[in-house]
Amino acid sequence: MNGDSVGRLMEIVLQMKINLVHVTETLQQQTYEIRDQLGIIFEKEKSALDDCLHGIDDKLTECSVYVEDYKRLYAELASMRDKLVQLGAEPSSLPAALPADQLEGVVAWRLQELRAQGKI
Repeated sequence: MNGDSVGRLMEIVLQMKINLVHVTETLQQQTYEIRDQLGIIFEKEKSALDDCLHGIDDKLTECSVYVEDYKRLYAELASMRDKLVQLGAEPSSLPAALPADQLEGVVAWRLQELRAQGKI
């Protein structure tokens, strides 16, 4: 090989090195941008999940109020039914009593009932 060929080959290798550095920098920048975008999307999805949990919490709190109302109304209705029986009347049957005193048991029972009815 002569000097011109070696010089030309060295220029080609140098240009390849410059191109490779440029490609590497571009890839690193794109990786950084993608990582940032994924982080933003992750935080949005995380926030959406938090909102879902808060919604579930709100519904469970609301449900606990309804369970307490049901217990109170059921007791009043049972008492009224007993008085009607004492007065000689034949009152209709009572609605279903709650099978559990704890909210967890009531919710589990209602879930089973709704599944059995094909509603969930």
